[in-house]
Amino acid sequence: MKASASISRRTLLQTALATLCGAGLWLMDSLTRRSADLPETGETILTVPLPTANQIRFYDQAILVAGAEEISVFSSICPHLGCCIDRTEGGEIACPCHGSRFSLRGELVRGPARRGLQPLPFEIDRTNSVVRIVFRNNELA
Repeated sequence: MKASASISRRTLLQTALATLCGAGLWLMDSLTRRSADLPETGETILTVPLPTANQIRFYDQAILVAGAEEISVFSSICPHLGCCIDRTEGGEIACPCHGSRFSLRGELVRGPARRGLQPLPFEIDRTNSVVRIVFRNNELA
């Protein structure tokens, strides 16, 4: 009777090990497929129309602020808990989730966020009247 109990345990351990190996292979395959979907350069570029002065535009991943003489671009992800910022209130950029407020220069005005908005790199193409906003893969939400 003892012999059959040890065979049963051995079979159970072999089955568990085979299951774990199969799950590990599936996970590795899934991660490999996901990484193949990311751009090779590690960057994504969002091209938007060049705004006129004194205009704020909200995009899915970016906030574009056009002043009289300069343009600023910030991530629309709130540094507090990652909500998407999509509005202004009283001349400030306002997070709709928990009420953090930021100046039009991206500086923290009022928390609960503990830091300002993340600036994003961009380039202005006046010939085509567009702004190209660059996202690095680690900046995407």
